[in-house]
Amino acid sequence: MDLRLDPAEGAVEPGAPLAPLTTWRIGGPARYLCRVRTGAALARVLGAASRESLPIALLGMGSNVLVADEGFPGCVLRLEGEFLDVRVEGERVLAGGGAPLGGVCAAAARAGLSGLEAITGIPSSIGGAVRINAGAYGGEIFDVLESVRLVARDGAAREAAASELPHGYRWTRLVETREIVAAAVLRLRPAGREEIAEKTRSVADRRRGALPSEPNAGSVFKNPEGDFAGRLIEACGLKGERRGGALVSPRHANVIVNTGGARASEVLALMRVMRDAVRGRFGVTLMPEVELLGMRWE
Repeated sequence: MDLRLDPAEGAVEPGAPLAPLTTWRIGGPARYLCRVRTGAALARVLGAASRESLPIALLGMGSNVLVADEGFPGCVLRLEGEFLDVRVEGERVLAGGGAPLGGVCAAAARAGLSGLEAITGIPSSIGGAVRINAGAYGGEIFDVLESVRLVARDGAAREAAASELPHGYRWTRLVETREIVAAAVLRLRPAGREEIAEKTRSVADRRRGALPSEPNAGSVFKNPEGDFAGRLIEACGLKGERRGGALVSPRHANVIVNTGGARASEVLALMRVMRDAVRGRFGVTLMPEVELLGMRWE
């Protein structure tokens, strides 16, 4: 890709390894890793990728993604610089799309603003959380999302109210439109700092007890309506099932861990074993919650 960015704007890194940027620690390199620090740089990268017909993928905290062993044949974008900004204005928190959700939750707590406790601890960027309507323990980001600034793949920007974005369980229309969440406004409510801290501790304790310590991407499959993917997978006797370095966690059946040197192909094979077993026994087809980069779900 014939594009150079000033260091103040970002950087374009050909052949950059992606595995270290994911929580699974799996995957090959990106053809180009584009770190963008300004809106102008984002528009330039999108324009260059469009001219060369290169596919584009976003990588936030790398917590909900499986990168192919061969890597990704296009541009992988990371939002940095101005996209990491977080500020509090009254009962609102304004956050850039690349800002870590944990940092946003901490800023809200310091300001005595409640509403994010249920999703604290999810290792996601704000943009990634909005894109899939991230949630946990009965709460989701659309509960408090007021508006977003979106950038289309052709560089066109627009503002949208949360109410204008079709969304549901671990899904929004942004998955189809592929618009980039450049910023978000969250509307919270005032609360005592002790109350917020207690709710946050409770969620953190539950999360520590549920997830394994080995590298993983959290829940692999979405919960089917009225049930839990983990319960169905466990009922099929798949805890401890292994393909190479990929293992269905003995602690949580809906989590695959990297026991060391796992390949994306092994994780994908294990996911298909889980899906087929549940479908064969219960007639329920599980859908991936993790995003696949450079691979297809078949």
